[in-house]
Amino acid sequence: MIDWNRFNWPKIIGVMHDIESLTNIPQCRMMSAHILEEATARCSDGQLKYVGDTEIGCDFIGCDGLRYESKSTQGLIKKRGPTTKKITLKNYYGKCLGEPEQTFDYMIAFDSTKNTVILADWDHCIENGDTEDAKYVTELDVNRCEVIAKDVNYVAIGFDAQQKYNDFVSSCIGKIVDEKEFVMMDDPSAIIKRVPLEGTLETFMMVA
Repeated sequence: MIDWNRFNWPKIIGVMHDIESLTNIPQCRMMSAHILEEATARCSDGQLKYVGDTEIGCDFIGCDGLRYESKSTQGLIKKRGPTTKKITLKNYYGKCLGEPEQTFDYMIAFDSTKNTVILADWDHCIENGDTEDAKYVTELDVNRCEVIAKDVNYVAIGFDAQQKYNDFVSSCIGKIVDEKEFVMMDDPSAIIKRVPLEGTLETFMMVA
């Protein structure tokens, strides 16, 4: 079995807070999740292996042979009531196809506000699951979850994750000769009104 006391939770929670600025940027959320998952595996004392880059719906394989999924939410554990905030189990990005196939045995759920981590098995997740637009979501009963880390006093490096990402993007693009700064027109809405779109898509395709 996994010994959760052997995890370096101060380091894991510290990384979670260091990358908070990325979590607030929609296009960077997958990156921030990946960083937290890598940190969790590396700080597990060799008990978890990260497989989120090769498996679907499963982030870790445990030394116990079980599959683990990681989720992180601000204010996951609510101040009132026994259940957590809603957690997305599956996003179908279109029409919700209902209850998803089982892809993990346990969910590791991080509360980045309380610096607490809880564990719930697959059956628990599905029992409280429901469809919501294109997603299948769940609410966990905190009383039924195992608390594997509570009120962690974390150790943060204190780096600017968003700036690191911006620097990485710039390094990928490289230097642009005679790059111009963006300048807004005096009245862009008036310009748009004066320049009508001519022709049709069919005409464009024929010309092309």
